[in-house]
Amino acid sequence: MRMDSQMREPTLAVLMILLLVGLFASDMYSPMAFADHEFYVVVVLVATASRFSWMPSIAAGAGTLLTIIGGIGTPWFTNLPPWVQMGNRSITIVILWVLVWFAWKRRQAETALLKANEKLEQKVAERTQELATVNQTLVMEIDEHVQTEQALRLSQDRLADILDLAEDAIIVADHDRLITLFNQGAMKLFDYDPDEVLGKPIDQLFPERFWIDHADPMTVFARALDTAHRMAQRREVFGVKKDGSEFPAEASISKLTVGEKTTFTVIVRDITDRLRTERQLQSLTTELITAQEEERRRIARELHDDINQRLALVVIEIANMLSAPSPITAQVKETIQSLNQRLVKISDDVRRMAYQFHPSILDDLGLTAALKQMADEWSEKTGIKTVIVQEEPADPLPRDTASCLYRVAQESLANIMKHARATRVEIELTCDDQEITLSIYDTGVGFDLNEIRARHPGLGIVNMRERVRSVRGRLDIQSEVGQGTHIIVHIPFSGAPHEETTSSLS
Repeated sequence: MRMDSQMREPTLAVLMILLLVGLFASDMYSPMAFADHEFYVVVVLVATASRFSWMPSIAAGAGTLLTIIGGIGTPWFTNLPPWVQMGNRSITIVILWVLVWFAWKRRQAETALLKANEKLEQKVAERTQELATVNQTLVMEIDEHVQTEQALRLSQDRLADILDLAEDAIIVADHDRLITLFNQGAMKLFDYDPDEVLGKPIDQLFPERFWIDHADPMTVFARALDTAHRMAQRREVFGVKKDGSEFPAEASISKLTVGEKTTFTVIVRDITDRLRTERQLQSLTTELITAQEEERRRIARELHDDINQRLALVVIEIANMLSAPSPITAQVKETIQSLNQRLVKISDDVRRMAYQFHPSILDDLGLTAALKQMADEWSEKTGIKTVIVQEEPADPLPRDTASCLYRVAQESLANIMKHARATRVEIELTCDDQEITLSIYDTGVGFDLNEIRARHPGLGIVNMRERVRSVRGRLDIQSEVGQGTHIIVHIPFSGAPHEETTSSLS
C-alpha cells in the first residue's frame, strides 16, 4: 500500500506528460476546424487526482501554453474567420482555469472537512477522558463522603467536649430562637442548668428591652451575615442571670446554614471587669488632660507674669541708661542697643510661648474671642480664607469645656495647614439650651475614612477624641477624598441629657 502511494505521483506525472504530448501532436496535425485542444481538460482532470494542490495549476498552465502554440502553428482554413480559431482556443483556456478554480475550491472544502473531522475526534477523545476523570472523581468523593461522615460523628463528640471546656458562654439556637446547646461556660455565666433552658427561647437570657430595641435580632443578624462575609458580628449587650440580675456582656452571633436548616451560635463574654478598667482608664485620661491644661496654664502665667515682666524691666532700664547722658563711647552704645533689641525679641518669643501654652484671652474674654483671634492669626499666617460664625452662650462656659473646644479647633487648623491644601475654612460655634456645637469645615483634599479605620489614627485625632470624651461630648469626622473634611463637636451643658460619649469617623 505504501509502495502504491509512492508510485502514484510519478505515474500521474508520466500520464499527464504523455497526454499533453499526444494532444499537442494531434492539435498540430489536425485541421483548424477540429478543436483537439479542448482535450487538455482531460489533463487537468487527471491532475486533480494528485495529492499536490499545485498540480492542476501546472497542468492548466501547460495546456494554456500548448493551446497558444498550437494556435500559431496549425494551418488555417481560408474560408474560416480568424476570430473563430482565437475564440475557440480562448474558451479552452478559460475552461482549463475554471477547472483549476473548482479543483482548488474542492481541495479547500476537503481540507476544512478533514480539519473539522480531526477537531471532532479530538473533542470526543477529550470528552471521553473528562467523563472517565469525573467518574473516577465521583467514586473518590463517595469514599471521602463516607469517611467524612465518620469523621463528622467523631468531631461532633470532640466538639461537645471542647465547648464544655470553653470559658465563654456558647449558646446554639435554631431559627425560631429556641436553645439547642448550652455549654458549661454558659452554665457558669447565667447560673442555669442545661435542662432548664434547652428548648426554651433565648430571649430569657437577655433583658426584654434588648429585644424591643432590636426586633427579631436573629433575623437582623441573618440579613447582615448574608450581605457581609458570614463572620461573627460583635456587639455589647446585657445578660440576665437566673436570679434576674443583669451584667454587661459582649456577644458575637454567627450563622450556619446546612441544607434548609439554619442555626445561630451566640458566644457571650462577661465584660464587667473590662468596662470597669475602661472607665478607670477614661477617668485617668480625663485627669491627665485636666492636669496638662492646668500645667499649661501655670507655665503660661509664669512666663507672662514673671519672666516676661522681668525682661520688660531690663529693657526699660537699658532704654533709660541709653537716654541718660553718660561718657560711654559710640561703640559701647551700639552694643547696648543691640542687646536691647535682642531682649525685646526674647520678650516677644516668651509672650508667644505663653500664648501657645495657654491663651490668656480664653480666660479673660471667653471662647468666642479666643477663637476669633486664633482664626485671624492662622489666616494671616497661611493665607487661607477663614470664615467664622459664633454665637455667644448665655452663660459663661465651664473652663474645661472652653479649653476642649479651643484645643479641638487649634488641632484641626494645624491638620488643615499640614495636609488639607484647602482654600477656605469655615468655623461655626452654636449653642442651645442643651448643648454647644463647634463645626469646622475645609475645602481641602479630604481623606479615605476606610484607610483611617484600617490603620491606627494619628495622635491629633486621638488627642481630640480623648478631650471631647473627657467633657462627655461627641466627636464626628466626615470626609471624602476630594470633598474636604467636616469636624463636628457636640458637648452637652451640665445637667442636660446627653448620648453616650462617642467618637466616630463617618
